Amino acid sequence: MSSRRKKGQATFKSFQSTVAEKPVQEESTEALREEQVEAVKKFAAPAMSNPYQSLPAVGLSRVLSKRLPEDMEGIIQYYNHIDTIQATSFVEKCRILAHANEVFRDADTKEAFQQEQGSWKSFLNRIGMSHPQVNRFISFWNVFGPTILDKAIQQDFSASKLAELLTWPEDPKVALLEERKYKINDGEFTVYEMTREQLREVKKMLNERKEQSVIDATPVLPKPARVHVDFSDKNDPLYQTLKKRAQDQGMKPDQIIRAALEQYLRT
Repeated sequence: MSSRRKKGQATFKSFQSTVAEKPVQEESTEALREEQVEAVKKFAAPAMSNPYQSLPAVGLSRVLSKRLPEDMEGIIQYYNHIDTIQATSFVEKCRILAHANEVFRDADTKEAFQQEQGSWKSFLNRIGMSHPQVNRFISFWNVFGPTILDKAIQQDFSASKLAELLTWPEDPKVALLEERKYKINDGEFTVYEMTREQLREVKKMLNERKEQSVIDATPVLPKPARVHVDFSDKNDPLYQTLKKRAQDQGMKPDQIIRAALEQYLRT
């Protein structure tokens, strides 16, 4: 006597359908898709790998002893890796631009290097910066060097705050290296302790003070006195002589006298 199958119970046939092998056509379609994906990845990959891409921004900045590239392509790759969101990378940007300036402008190798690698102008075009912009970064590095990089790492100083110091109204060495304290509404702080808004407040105050000192130092020049000479005796020989000379030169007697006095004072 055969047992009756309960309603809804799976049959052997249904199990067979769920574990059925993929048809040959489906397998070939999936293989083709994987091949296409790999082709797209290969096409999208940069033509030249960036050896610095694997380094994190802070890690890259800490490697001060690392030998910097000596060719234009290497310098551009290094520069393009720098992420200015990180303060240490901002300083590293100053460092690589100062290095590039030395490589391009070295008196002994300048001509040969630029002939082989390209001009300084070409380099600036490649990194998308103007000469004045690059000069500010170079000056910043030349003044502070590795010392400011160490400070930035120790104090966790942000790039936006460092950028404010590029246009600091007074010598930034006093603010950054000597850690001068500035008085604001909330108290006295060094630039490391301030927020970006507080830095801007101090900059505004220093600029106003600078403008005022220029105004105070500007000497007030007295207005030239007007010379008026009056002869009570119109028959005075001197008056008659001046009057005649004034008529000959188309001038007033007063002007003749003023010219004579100026000549006398010069001698």
